[in-house]
Amino acid sequence: MDTRPRTAAVRSRLVAGFGDGAMVARTAVAAGLSWWIATALLHSDSASLAPAGAILGAHATPFATARKSLQRAAGIGVGFLLGVAAAASLGVNAVTVLLATLIGLYAGRLLRLGPQMHQVALTAVLVMGTAAHFGYGATRLEDNVVGVLIGTLVGLLLPAPGFTRRAGEELARLTRQIADLLTQVSDQLAAGDWTAYSGQWVSRARELSKRLESVRKAVRDAEDAIRLRPRAGSARPRINRLAEATQCLDHVGHQVRGITRGLYNLTFREGRPPDLRRDQHDSRLPPEPASAPPGLDRVLADLAALLGQLADVHTTENPPDTHLLQRLRPLLGAAEAAFLRTALDQSPDYADWKVLCTAGILEDARKIIHELDPDIGPHRGAFHA
Repeated sequence: MDTRPRTAAVRSRLVAGFGDGAMVARTAVAAGLSWWIATALLHSDSASLAPAGAILGAHATPFATARKSLQRAAGIGVGFLLGVAAAASLGVNAVTVLLATLIGLYAGRLLRLGPQMHQVALTAVLVMGTAAHFGYGATRLEDNVVGVLIGTLVGLLLPAPGFTRRAGEELARLTRQIADLLTQVSDQLAAGDWTAYSGQWVSRARELSKRLESVRKAVRDAEDAIRLRPRAGSARPRINRLAEATQCLDHVGHQVRGITRGLYNLTFREGRPPDLRRDQHDSRLPPEPASAPPGLDRVLADLAALLGQLADVHTTENPPDTHLLQRLRPLLGAAEAAFLRTALDQSPDYADWKVLCTAGILEDARKIIHELDPDIGPHRGAFHA
């Protein structure tokens, strides 16, 4: 029994809960080093600001660390000037604090500081709240700059965290979950008791589509992790494959949602079917569930088998080998043959809403087959080096 998928899932959950080991190590080193510099070398009176800046700066990818560090330093610098100017010219009272906060928040947005946009207003208020405005502001700026610079430097020097591995595991998990949904739909279609489950399928498909955003973020983190790093180009081909595979799974997810929604429409669970307005009150149209397209269970089972084969590829560093492509081609052929048999069984009378609904379901199935084709599909970069 192959325990690799289960091991990868457990490791990914641990990483999500406790953090990547390299990430934790470099954050701790950056915090300790910045404290030592602030106390032993700079003799700072507020040395705790240095490790605080290091923690905020180092707990991200190296590229994001550098970007966040620059944004944080810029926010503190502008906030320092704003707080000193407000305290020196207008004094410190409720009105000046309110105005400094408004100006600081606007300046943070104007400077496009992203998640650090609040630093301008926060620093200005902290500077205004101390008796020695200039001294505290200068110390805060100095210690934070030390912290973010040390966080950036340590992040670049220590080994890169396993963002690429994590992205592959996230993508593989979601691929298996979509395959499991298709298998469930296929089994219940074959059993003939599918109508009671159609609403659950729609909800499940929507939920899986939402989870794709976490996969996209993991791939973006993997891309950020190799920026600004020497000799990081060797990871680029795998990250490109993961990015293309994520795009492919996005399209597949939309089409799975279309299939489940089409099956749900066939059950009349929302009243009349999606027909023309003039036919909505036609008494000859009985509100009875329609049957699923014959053979659709076989099509979905073949598509689930395809996705199951692809899931394991995302957790390996090497590109898909010829053996995988050889396994995919017969599965594609089987899915295509099952699709054609199902499609040819339908009536050509496209004025009937049931035929249109069925045609939509089959068109989504045909698109999935095309998306997963490693030879002529639109996502060949997900399958080849």
